[in-house]
Amino acid sequence: MTMETNDNTPKNAEEKMEQPVSDSGTPGVEPSASESSPVQAEKPKMGRFQRFLRTALIALGVILVVFLAGFLTDHFARYRPTKAALDQAQQSVSDLTTQLEAANDRIAVLEPDLESATSHVELLGTLVELKTAHFELKNGNLAATKVALSGTAARLENLKPLVETVDATLAGNMLTRLDLIMNGMDNSPASALVDLELLFTNLQSVETLLFGE
Repeated sequence: MTMETNDNTPKNAEEKMEQPVSDSGTPGVEPSASESSPVQAEKPKMGRFQRFLRTALIALGVILVVFLAGFLTDHFARYRPTKAALDQAQQSVSDLTTQLEAANDRIAVLEPDLESATSHVELLGTLVELKTAHFELKNGNLAATKVALSGTAARLENLKPLVETVDATLAGNMLTRLDLIMNGMDNSPASALVDLELLFTNLQSVETLLFGE
């Protein structure tokens, strides 16, 4: 019995359905939809890095703003009171300088009178010392006489320019006369008394001429 040939059976191998060939040359293996190229795989990674970078920049910006705000607050909190104190100090210095200049002007005006008053006091003090020494020496108290004249030499030295304006001779010999008094009171108290009286009288005449009314 002769079998019939099935029309649905491929006549030869060439009629077989061609299988798809993959990029690697292996037939029948198609790329999985879940698989992606290296470029496509790197895109999510790049996106996460950009988000991280943006977040870091925002955080850094916030930190800088907070730091700047704190710096400005501290700066103005310290600088304004310091500047006010500095301005006040400068004003005080300016006021004191003005007062000092005014005082110097007054001193300049009063200086001649002040010098004259000082010289007058010095001269009167010398006269008191001479008169006291004369009194003590007359009473035989040599120790008290020497104490009374202990500062007279310095006074006469200070008075020399003043006495010269009235009596140059007296100004030149009054210290010599004082030495005679100091050296003679032990051996010749009488001569020392005369010298004391003469020096006192001469200086009293100077006081009258310069300061007498």
